[in-house]
Amino acid sequence: MRILVLYASAGTGHRRAAEALAAAAACDGADDQVTVCDILDFTPLPFRQTYARGYLRLVRKAPELWSYFYSRTDRNAQVPWRKWVRSVFNEINAHSFFRFARDLAPDCIICTHFLPLELISSRSRRRKMVVPFFACVTDFAVHSLWMSEEVDCYYVATQEARRQLIRRGQPHDRIAVTGIPIDPAFSRARSRKLLKQGLEIEPGLPVVLALFGGLGVGPVTQLVRSLHTSEIACRLLLVAGAEESFRKEAVAAARGARMPITVYGFVNNVHELMRVSDIVVGKPGGLTCSEALAVGAPMLIIDPIPGQEQRNCEFLLEAGAAARLLEIEDAADKIDALLRDQCRLKRMGRNARRIGRPCAASARRHAKRGGA
Repeated sequence: MRILVLYASAGTGHRRAAEALAAAAACDGADDQVTVCDILDFTPLPFRQTYARGYLRLVRKAPELWSYFYSRTDRNAQVPWRKWVRSVFNEINAHSFFRFARDLAPDCIICTHFLPLELISSRSRRRKMVVPFFACVTDFAVHSLWMSEEVDCYYVATQEARRQLIRRGQPHDRIAVTGIPIDPAFSRARSRKLLKQGLEIEPGLPVVLALFGGLGVGPVTQLVRSLHTSEIACRLLLVAGAEESFRKEAVAAARGARMPITVYGFVNNVHELMRVSDIVVGKPGGLTCSEALAVGAPMLIIDPIPGQEQRNCEFLLEAGAAARLLEIEDAADKIDALLRDQCRLKRMGRNARRIGRPCAASARRHAKRGGA
């Protein structure tokens, strides 16, 4: 099969989910030809910058405004005239994509973001694009922008997300609860002891992993400074993300701390870092949460973006797989309390493993369930 996997680079989670599907297809040993594309690469530069950078600026600088947009569009996205205006505007800006798709002639398309989903749905309604296509929702709740009558099958994270879609009119037999696609590396058992040795982490020392996303979003300086005077016996691994300025900020903040701190920029071995960690501190993006659940790592959630991350946070808290850090200044006390309460920490780990889906990215299984 020729499989086209589409995402939009608004944040990094949608891309990581798309890449996970491609990696899973390769691991399956099939002859599938998987092409992964950013739909924004086919749009004019002003559209691309507004869509990707605009989102990042909003969640960094004005999360309350993002919350308003998220809630308002969730209520109104399916209003017919709004849907029509969006479809026309998006199609005008994505003509080159349709030429690309025509030349590629995929046997099926999988979308890990709602923008390509809307584009293909609009063409499908008018019979201008006839190809099976599927939606892989990358959060634990489903925003109404994901809604489309033309989708052949939805792949969602939870039964609750499935019920959301059914209430909004989607046929129950076109929704599969598979989990959020994550890299197949998270499904492979590895020795924690050997991983610690490879990462040069002291044996027997608890490990706290702080993640700030591929784009470096979150209160990294405040977190590190809150731990400066702490005497917690642990090693802090801090992943600052791809932005060099953000990494340098984290390195500067780590100077003078009593606990040993290792600062990384962008990394390709998050699965190893999570496996050696007793606690994962970070924002509750859909991919980060799914990765932590897959390896049974309890999360300490900080600063969720209103909207999708807040819903992810509530899901993990309800499942007993995470705790919430409300004030960043309390990070040292919260981490210390969790590390001292090993019974609670182990219970959180068991809850995480219970709801984790490390094999969610199996592209062949997804296609078969969707009837492609």
